[in-house]
Amino acid sequence: MRDVQELYDGHAYDTGDFMQNYYPVWNDGLAAGRIGEVAKTYQITTTNGFQIESDDDIENKLRPTDSKNTDGDYYSFTSDTPHDDAEYGYGPSNNLIAIDEVFAKGFLSRLYDGRIHCDGVTYAQTRVQIDQGGYGTLFEKELTSYRYFAISLKGADESERSYAGGIDVNLDVTFYVYDYDDNLYIPYLFRFQNFAIMTNSGMRTTVLGFYFDLIMGEDIALLRRASAMSVTFSLAAEYDDITIDRNDIASGKDHFSLMLYEILLPHSTWN
Repeated sequence: MRDVQELYDGHAYDTGDFMQNYYPVWNDGLAAGRIGEVAKTYQITTTNGFQIESDDDIENKLRPTDSKNTDGDYYSFTSDTPHDDAEYGYGPSNNLIAIDEVFAKGFLSRLYDGRIHCDGVTYAQTRVQIDQGGYGTLFEKELTSYRYFAISLKGADESERSYAGGIDVNLDVTFYVYDYDDNLYIPYLFRFQNFAIMTNSGMRTTVLGFYFDLIMGEDIALLRRASAMSVTFSLAAEYDDITIDRNDIASGKDHFSLMLYEILLPHSTWN
């Protein structure tokens, strides 16, 4: 399980060409025939999940123990320079690299460093761009305890049009627990249903998340030993001008993708 150490050539996925920046990589361990049937599906809505786009959301949508630093001050949503804003910015104070240095290795380490926004300088070098097929990765360690999950993202297309209300998407986040008896990865699917995310929004992003105990209830122990994860998405509404299929060149529609900036599992432990 060495996916977080994956190497890549030069500036692959960091070019100036929108269509060349997609990251469609699924680890071979998650290939067809190595994944079992979905064991459980959990629906995440705007009622039982949360959506953060401002400092006020940090204060009002996270539990008190998760919205404040050790001094009792609320985290800043916009301060997200890795290391410099630790204990002050939300992202730098809750990133996976700070929990375990194994996440500092490889291409996907950009999703674990605490930078939850586009920084306006490095652009593609801070994000992972996906189409509907998404990506799937193995972790080098197994997840042993977990409080909540969050993902920072935004939508983008090839145009410069404004989407004042965002684009409505369904986001599938799947954790996989390895079954040593059957030699299969068993999926546990968390489906975010119909969330409007910021799109073509410059530096601004949307953070979606949920608390495991609230969503899973008595099932919460089922994710112990999770060692893989995937992210895919679909559109939750009909849009005449965009397509999420990067291979669709015949329709004349603009290609729409998700720009992922951060995967957060605050207070999690790994073994």
